[in-house]
Amino acid sequence: MNLSDELDSLHVERIARWTAAVAGLVAFGLLWIVPGDFSIAYRFVVFAGFAPPAGCLIFTLIHRTTGGQWASGLRPFLLAGVSILPWIWLLALPIPFFPPFLGRHALPLASPTHGYEGLPMMVVRAWIYAAIFFGLSWAVSRDAGRDSSPSENHRPWVGPVGLLVLVFTLTLLADDWIESLEPGWHSTGFALVWMTGQAVAGLALALLGGLASGARAVSTGSAGRPLGIDWGNLLMAALLTWCYVAFAQFLIIWAGNLPAEISWFKHRTEGPWSWMPPLLAVFGFLVPFPMLLSRRYKTSVGGLAVVAIMVLLSQGLYTAWLILPAAGHLSRAGWLLVSALLVAGGAALVDRYCAMARRMRRLTS
Repeated sequence: MNLSDELDSLHVERIARWTAAVAGLVAFGLLWIVPGDFSIAYRFVVFAGFAPPAGCLIFTLIHRTTGGQWASGLRPFLLAGVSILPWIWLLALPIPFFPPFLGRHALPLASPTHGYEGLPMMVVRAWIYAAIFFGLSWAVSRDAGRDSSPSENHRPWVGPVGLLVLVFTLTLLADDWIESLEPGWHSTGFALVWMTGQAVAGLALALLGGLASGARAVSTGSAGRPLGIDWGNLLMAALLTWCYVAFAQFLIIWAGNLPAEISWFKHRTEGPWSWMPPLLAVFGFLVPFPMLLSRRYKTSVGGLAVVAIMVLLSQGLYTAWLILPAAGHLSRAGWLLVSALLVAGGAALVDRYCAMARRMRRLTS
């Protein structure tokens, strides 16, 4: 990492901190106007920020298991996402304890019983998730300078075991914190759809970080291919997987046509949300997919950056589509509160991500 890159990173961090501060003040002012919309807005921002780092952890564990030249140029930026993931999750822990006036939409995260779905057990599981995220982050960061090949790791079991643990953890977490927003609704495929979306967002974030720091898509890796080819193909595979499982979930529920199951989609295809599915279809798949089929785009920094930005923003919209419709109608001031919190949270994420990426680039250089 050269001095110019470090100065550029520090400049971005400084801008991000000021943006987060200003947007946070705006959100604080709006909180006094629409306090009832804060809980759902905060929940959306936390999980929108949680998705890309979770995807970074998924791909880090995949590389720790399989190796491959595709991680060249991206490893520091994947590890940067992994490092901030546990801290983002800690921001979600206060949500069940928000006072009633901050959540007029009455969105229960747990049933009033004292069993598995009760609040005490859900809080215990939430802290277990935090311990798992901190443990996985520590395990992969310990080999940050030796993880270019799985054979070089001191703990080769971290990749496969970590993947198994992470899949089960995210499956339970999705049921506890997102599916529970629609009482009585459950889909066995929901967690898989959510996880594949995280994988897309995480790879897109790492790709943007690598390209912004000077990674060249035309550089030849250890396998003798341009790195951009591998990056583009991997992003295309993740995108195809997400689209397939998301559409399969919709198709199965549509074919069954059971009121208890279609209610989730019904809430998300009415009113202002009716435009979201076609928007996601166009900018989340139909436009980036043919671009990723082109060798010219995959070996172009600008082409890969455009695709990465497009799919990253699409996954943010998808997270909004998962969470916000459960609250019903949001007022105009409520939408402003969501926007202000999103800008503040996004800027804070950029600040911490850039700082951790600088650290990881030193460790892996």
